[in-house]
Amino acid sequence: MKVLAKSVAVFAVVSFLAGCASDTVYVPKIPPEAQAKLLDYFEQPDNKVFIIAVDPGGDFAYAYDYGKPTLKEAARVAVQKCDASRESSGVVARPYIYALNNKVVYEDMIRQAQREDKVEKDQGAQMDEMDEMAAEEPADVAEEM
Repeated sequence: MKVLAKSVAVFAVVSFLAGCASDTVYVPKIPPEAQAKLLDYFEQPDNKVFIIAVDPGGDFAYAYDYGKPTLKEAARVAVQKCDASRESSGVVARPYIYALNNKVVYEDMIRQAQREDKVEKDQGAQMDEMDEMAAEEPADVAEEM
């Protein structure tokens, strides 16, 4: 009976906390120096992708590619360039797609990534809780006897 009560209590707490979770997402501002690069990007032909990583202190790395046969190919090259730029400039922030062709998707990409990260963290926490409960179960059964 204690195990059932604990299970219900844990479920209630997890459900309550999940319901209180905020949808507030931190979206780093694009530094003015990077905004100047965007002007050049938007003048390029289609099949273009702009990627940027912005550290909390404002340091950033970016890259873009354009004019490839497919958008996917432009994205692959832009990611490689951005990773090289991040490494050479010491930027540790995660890179995000800023724009696909002429559509700005920056905030959407960050929100999606954070939702996916939150789901993974929530699932991990729930699995840890279940493991703890399973480890305690034999002791509880022994106490009842």
